[in-house]
Amino acid sequence: MAETKDFKLSQLRQEESFGFHQLALGEMSKCKDTKFVPVYQVYKTAYDTFDEALKQGGGESVLSKPIVEQDAVCDKLYRGLSNQVSTMEGFYDPAIAEVARGARIILKKYGNPTALPYLEEAGVLHNLIQELEAFDGVPESGSPDEISVDEITTNRLAAIHIDGWVARLKTETTRFRELFAERNTQNATLVTGATKAARLAADDAYRAAVKRLNALAEVNGDTDYIDVINALNTLIDRQSAIVKARATKNANKRKKEEDTTQA
Repeated sequence: MAETKDFKLSQLRQEESFGFHQLALGEMSKCKDTKFVPVYQVYKTAYDTFDEALKQGGGESVLSKPIVEQDAVCDKLYRGLSNQVSTMEGFYDPAIAEVARGARIILKKYGNPTALPYLEEAGVLHNLIQELEAFDGVPESGSPDEISVDEITTNRLAAIHIDGWVARLKTETTRFRELFAERNTQNATLVTGATKAARLAADDAYRAAVKRLNALAEVNGDTDYIDVINALNTLIDRQSAIVKARATKNANKRKKEEDTTQA
């Protein structure tokens, strides 16, 4: 039986918590089971209270929601680009399929950026786009060693129908960086007693909703709930990767500071 993974919400920063609840609510709204709707409504009310507390307390930048939404746009575009490349790798024309294989090699070089922290993801997407643009029209000798595209040496992105995906991803990634820069010019996030209480209430409501969703899947079978559960687990995996990367970075920073002190 499928079930939503356990996730320690307290390890999220305030901005991350706000964004997590926003996306989790969006996924849970797709479950229309009458026994789930009441707990969903309680969760939605708790989230709205959290949102209002942040705004009134000055604790949440007015740009945080647009940043979360813009990140989702970039993630969706990247996945669409990757899916299109996969489709074209099976194209009947070997020359076209070979170009798609070349694009796949470039994508694999950068891994899946959608699981990275905001700014790291933006940086990876920027470099990926630059390399795809270079791949679009360079002669074969200028391509990575393992890529062979003898028959098509220009307009490769258009040949496999990803030129539009790349152009749009470039535009939206640039917009994301602009939003992040604007947010950084605003005051630092403040955690007030009201916002902390509202956040804890939202966390509790989320856990109650997950408990009900898992219970319904166990009793009724997971067919009607699997899409929501899988989407929540994808969100949890993404946030867990961010938390893990931050913990590793902090540990490395502390070690470096200790080594410097002992030197």
